[in-house]
Amino acid sequence: MGRLGEVCYPCRRRSVWCGVATCVVGVVACIFLVALVVYLMFRPNLLHATAVDADLSTFSLALKAWTLTYNLSVGMDLSRRRARLVLHYHAVAADAYYQDQRFAHARLPDFSQPASTNVTRLQPSFHGHHQLQGGVAAAAFRREDTEGTFSINVMVVAKTEIQALALRLPGPHMKLDCPLRLQRWNASSSQPLVFHPTACYVSY
Repeated sequence: MGRLGEVCYPCRRRSVWCGVATCVVGVVACIFLVALVVYLMFRPNLLHATAVDADLSTFSLALKAWTLTYNLSVGMDLSRRRARLVLHYHAVAADAYYQDQRFAHARLPDFSQPASTNVTRLQPSFHGHHQLQGGVAAAAFRREDTEGTFSINVMVVAKTEIQALALRLPGPHMKLDCPLRLQRWNASSSQPLVFHPTACYVSY
């Protein structure tokens, strides 16, 4: 009996570990299947972003120091078609670029998109000073300053969570890239500024 017990005890230990491993694998498989179903229901390609308005009240460059002074605000509509799930956005941040140089950064509040809400407005704004690097950016600014229209990219990044009933699962990281052509506001001009809504690129 002693030998039989000694033989069976390792067997029981292996059986317990096998049971635990089976449970863990089953739970992971269930989570993966649920995440896959939710992902297919969400279908990120149904998410669209559009820059619907923008105000560039200040955009000037001190040529000796190449210091850019700016005051920019942008309105973006984040829309979904056939929305069925609640989306939560966390760690939302916006950056503004000129000539591939980031000149401004802003944090945006976390927000949610209920299943009944198809459009959410984001309104990043930037103001301050930034020193541009290199003469290429300064030359581009002088050219666009003469033309009266500036090429500025505004990017928004966020972490997402997908909620289906009481279940919340981590979603893909979202990135919006909005290439804008903006006119600077001029108090002496009698011509109203015109902004054409611009589609933004959505990636994950």
